[in-house]
Amino acid sequence: MPKKDGQGDCAACGGTCCRYITIEIEKPKHRVDVDEVRWFLAHEHIEVFIEDKRWYVQVHNRCKHLTDDNRCAIYDDRFDVCRQHDPEECEASDGEPDAIEFHTTEEFDAYRARKKAEKKAKKRKKKEGKK
Repeated sequence: MPKKDGQGDCAACGGTCCRYITIEIEKPKHRVDVDEVRWFLAHEHIEVFIEDKRWYVQVHNRCKHLTDDNRCAIYDDRFDVCRQHDPEECEASDGEPDAIEFHTTEEFDAYRARKKAEKKAKKRKKKEGKK
């Protein structure tokens, strides 16, 4: 756990969680939803990811309260979301993430094409099994 002065694991990792915000979104099911995800990915400093079957948009943008030495300038009055963040579950130290990440529209389109092909193959197998 970080010390009360804001030092500890958080300072060592470079303040990773203070350099982005993440917003959960609905899984894109319709053309308009897919287009919206593609639009997100057309912007700089944005990625979309899936983790535990939940979809998120991540905006890479440094918190204005993060100091140059990766400490929180408002540590004693920090936001609840910051207080709830457990350094033991820090994404900077937990190894390879289990998330599927998209940084470009091309990556997202390739993922969708793979998923569509998998679904088609599964349907075909099921149909062949009935014969």
